[in-house]
Amino acid sequence: MKYLEDFKVGQVFEFRSAPLTKQQIMGFAQEWDPQRLHTDEAYAEAIHGGLVASGFQTLLIVFEPIMRNLMVDVANIGGIGFNQLRWQRPLRPEEPLNIRIEVQSLVPSRSKPDRGVLIYTLEARNLAGELVMSVETPVMIQRRKEGLK
Repeated sequence: MKYLEDFKVGQVFEFRSAPLTKQQIMGFAQEWDPQRLHTDEAYAEAIHGGLVASGFQTLLIVFEPIMRNLMVDVANIGGIGFNQLRWQRPLRPEEPLNIRIEVQSLVPSRSKPDRGVLIYTLEARNLAGELVMSVETPVMIQRRKEGLK
């Protein structure tokens, strides 16, 4: 298990998302974000040059490998939110994303010494290196018991 003290400012983690099919994009959109740019290929072609995923689906696809490969072994108390979430380019069918996380700060809680906040920035880029999504994410994480005074 990794605790707050196991992370270092400047530490980098890298992942790759799974690509989405047209059917996955359209299915998600039908249920959660039924805008034409996600459900109607002809309309999306005229507006965006082709079908594009919902930003919400992009967010989920980006965080899936992080949750499965990093956070599953972290003494995570919970996310606090998202700061400066931006979707700079649309995610297209069959396009995996390269995901890079960099730890920005580690702040032990003053009021609850058993925990602290890790803040990381995340960038997701397509295979051409173009920025698709970025966000700053604060996460509350337990501290090691021996680190408490």
